[in-house]
Amino acid sequence: MSRPLAYEEERRLKTGHLVAALALVFVGVLIGWATNGGEGSERGDRPNADVGPTDTVNGIPVGYERSREGAVAAALSYGTVVSEPAFVTNPARRKQVLTAVATDEFARRYEQGAAALAELAKTPLYRGVTEGQRTVWTGAPLGYRVERYSDDEVVVFTWTVGVLGNAATTPRASFSSGQAQLRWADDDWKLAGGIDKTGPVPALAKDASTSSGDEFTRRLRDLQGLNYVP
Repeated sequence: MSRPLAYEEERRLKTGHLVAALALVFVGVLIGWATNGGEGSERGDRPNADVGPTDTVNGIPVGYERSREGAVAAALSYGTVVSEPAFVTNPARRKQVLTAVATDEFARRYEQGAAALAELAKTPLYRGVTEGQRTVWTGAPLGYRVERYSDDEVVVFTWTVGVLGNAATTPRASFSSGQAQLRWADDDWKLAGGIDKTGPVPALAKDASTSSGDEFTRRLRDLQGLNYVP
């Protein structure tokens, strides 16, 4: 029997799995897909400028229409700040983000996993970011679907890939799929829960070989993110 989304989200927070996954590759890497829509998605799922955001709080886009499109736009946009390195390494920034994009209940549960975030912040990749090392920190959208929607709640399923590396670490790609639950609260869509799992993961091509961290960051230096997915 499947368990409620909130139960699963709380269980994963206790293990630290969700906090790590959200910080790395959660829905934030889907912002390019959201602005383009993606082939095969229903027109009604595509965010557009008319549904928000209408304001920013501490640089965080907020203010979304109470509609299916507004909820999807909020889910994808909120993910961009959740996937920032500062969300893991800077508790003050994390509090700003959670205050702006999450329900009070979710923010409290998320902060219970702060110990896991503190350990994550000590890893070579995050240390490299805070110390100013050349770092590739990017993601690509592979798709999303709206699994449940009402005027009060939405559940968005995503499949994403994140690519991370710096000169001191072996570059890694991480495939992730999961659900983001948003609830209408305080006249805006707010993150209320989530489930994130590794995969599904494809195999590398037979002739593929892993680049060194130095080559990886040197060849991809100054790489800019995409506003639209081709």
